[in-house]
Amino acid sequence: MIEVKNISLQVAGKKDILKNVSINITPGQLTAVIGKNGAGKSTLLKTICGESRLSSGAIFIEGVHSSEFDSQNLAKRRAVVSQKSTLDFAFKVREVVSLGRAPHSGFFNSKNDDEIVTLCLQKVDMDTMSDRSYITLSGGEQQRVHMARALAQIWNAVEDNFPCYLFLDEPLASLDVANQHEILHLLKQLCKKNVGVFIVIHDLNLAAQYADYVHIMKKGTTFVEGTPVEVFTEETIHKAFDHPVRIVPHPKTNCPLIVAEAYT
Repeated sequence: MIEVKNISLQVAGKKDILKNVSINITPGQLTAVIGKNGAGKSTLLKTICGESRLSSGAIFIEGVHSSEFDSQNLAKRRAVVSQKSTLDFAFKVREVVSLGRAPHSGFFNSKNDDEIVTLCLQKVDMDTMSDRSYITLSGGEQQRVHMARALAQIWNAVEDNFPCYLFLDEPLASLDVANQHEILHLLKQLCKKNVGVFIVIHDLNLAAQYADYVHIMKKGTTFVEGTPVEVFTEETIHKAFDHPVRIVPHPKTNCPLIVAEAYT
């Protein structure tokens, strides 16, 4: 488990961007983080993953303080799909995914590494494009390539059913509706293999359908947290997003279905 305990982040000369946020990322569970633009969702993800230095609080990974965790071993058990990933060189799709194997084999992939790369490309339905130039792909296709890269990075732990973590910052933004559900279905399948998934997401209905636990942020701090049924209420969503909604049961899954009211 990754335990985030009362972390705060302050940029010099500015107010706190994060304020006393606590959250657990548990293997086998999909945790969705939602909130208005600027609520601190992406900052929270980046801070947990060590991209920013805390002003206060602590992060523990399997009971070990994050500052003491071996970086190479951590890279084999925690992968990140960023909101925007840019590559300026014409790498082939397969070469981009192979970067995920670097913590295991350096820059010289073995036959086993190549097999894992192929498998991960198949998982995101990009194996037929493995020889395409990455920069010729659409935004959604590029995002699926980075998903495959992240999977390749933690795949040894996945195969061994060993606790590992996947952090994703708005990975669905460039995907069509079919691919959104395919990726979320894949993430749920990974949870069954002892992966803890932490996903920043804007679509409330996708969060309601797929998340095991929802963390709603507002102004850099925790507004409310709990299961989708607990947090997706008309009053809570109205207060969190400053916009009225109606909540009805989903006609097929019976999870909350959020219907935003239109301006008139």
